[in-house]
Amino acid sequence: MTPLNHLKSGVLVGSIVTLCAFFQALIPLVNPSVQPAQSRVRLVNFDPQPPPVDSNQSQPNSSPITSGPVVSNSESASKTTSRIEPPKLVDPYGNISENPSSKLIGDRVCAECHPTEHAQHFGSGHARTLRPAGRSPLGKFLNGKVFPDPEDPESVWRYIVSGDRIEAEKIENGRNICFSLDYAIGSGEQGMTFLSLIYNRSLNQYQGLEHRLSYYHSAHCMDVTPGQGQKDTAGTNISRDSSGRLMDQRSMVKCLDCHATVTSNRKPGDFDPVSLVPNISCERCHGPGKDHVEAARNGLNEKSLEMPLGVATATPSRQIRECGTCHRRLDNVPPSQVHPQNYELARFQPLGLEASLCFQRGKSGLKCTSCHDPHGKVSRERPAYNKVCTDCHSHSDRFMCKVEPKGDCVKCHMPNRVVSEVFHFTDHWIRRTPRNK
Repeated sequence: MTPLNHLKSGVLVGSIVTLCAFFQALIPLVNPSVQPAQSRVRLVNFDPQPPPVDSNQSQPNSSPITSGPVVSNSESASKTTSRIEPPKLVDPYGNISENPSSKLIGDRVCAECHPTEHAQHFGSGHARTLRPAGRSPLGKFLNGKVFPDPEDPESVWRYIVSGDRIEAEKIENGRNICFSLDYAIGSGEQGMTFLSLIYNRSLNQYQGLEHRLSYYHSAHCMDVTPGQGQKDTAGTNISRDSSGRLMDQRSMVKCLDCHATVTSNRKPGDFDPVSLVPNISCERCHGPGKDHVEAARNGLNEKSLEMPLGVATATPSRQIRECGTCHRRLDNVPPSQVHPQNYELARFQPLGLEASLCFQRGKSGLKCTSCHDPHGKVSRERPAYNKVCTDCHSHSDRFMCKVEPKGDCVKCHMPNRVVSEVFHFTDHWIRRTPRNK
C-alpha cells in the first residue's frame, strides 16, 4: 500500500502595566534545569503601541484570528531582492474582474461532499499553522514558566496565558517589559514562533514583532528564534534587539502568507486581523469554492466542477510549482547555494525533488503526491515510501540499487538531515550520498 493510500486509511501589542506588577511579584528564581539545546542577536528598541481608537469604526474582534474573505496577494506589490514568490489565492475561472474574496465558502462547506479529505486535513499541519497564541497547545506548556535568554544571562522571560494571547514579560537588570504574543506560527511538528501585532499610527498599518524566543520540538524548550542569534547571518538587514525582530507590514505579510489562506480582504499585501483567514485551508490551494459548489448543487457537468489544482490537472511540474510556492523551489534559491553539500536545502522538499534525476528524467511521473496526501498528516511509515521507489525501479528500463535492491531506499537516498542544529528534515534530493559511494 502506497503512503497515499495509507494516509487515506488512517498574534495587538500594548503596555500591560498591571500585569507587569503582578508578574514581577511572581518571578521566581530562574530554573537552571531549563537548558536550551543551541546557541544563537541583539540589535531595535521595542516600543509597544496600542491599536487605534476610532469612534467611527467598529473595534476589532477580540480574537486576533477570525474567518473572513480574502484577496489575491500581488507578486509585484513591492520591490524585493528575494526570489521567493508571494503566494496567491487563485481564481480558478480566471475572472479577473471579480475579487476572489467574495467567493470563499470555508472548509465546512467543502466537507459536505468531501468528508474524508476534510477529516484528514483537520488533523494535518496545514490546518494548524496559524492560531491565537493563547489557544495553541503550547500555551499550556508555557503558562507560568520562566526561561533564560541563552545568549544574555541578564535576561529572562516569563509567560502567562491570557485568553487568546500569551502575555510575555522580559526581566532584564531589574527592568520589566510586558507585551502580548498574539499569534503562534507553525504546526509544532518542528517548532513554533510567536508574533506580536503593533499598530503604527503614522503609517496607519499593522507591523509585527517576531518574538525573541521560539519553541523547538526536538528539545522541548524555548530558545533563540532562527535568524536572531549571534551565529545567524540570515536577516542581518532587519531591525532587531533583545525583544525580537521588528517587521514592517510587507515583511510580516510575506511571512504570514504561507501560514494563512489570506491576510486581508482589503487589498494585496495588506493585513487585517478581522478578515484574516488563518491556516492553509482547502481554498488556499484549490481556489475559492463558491462557483464550484453552486455548479455541483445545480448538477452541472464535470467541466464546470473543475478546480485549479486537482487530480486531473496536478502534473509533476504543476505540483512542484504550487507546493513550492511555500515550501520553496529551485528558482527560489540562488544557484550558488544549490549543491549536494548544502544540507540546509533539506528544508525545501520541492526543491530537492526538482534536483533529483527521478524527477528530471520524467519517466516515473514522480511528484509530491506520489508519496504524500496533501490533505493528511505526514506518514511515518517508511516501508510505504520504499515501495514507491521499488515499484518504479523494478521495471527493466530503470536502474536498480545494487546495494539493496529491495531494501531501505529512504535510509540511503533520502536520509534525515539535521538542519540549524535542532531541525530534522528528510532530504528530498534523491541521490547517492558520499557515504554510499
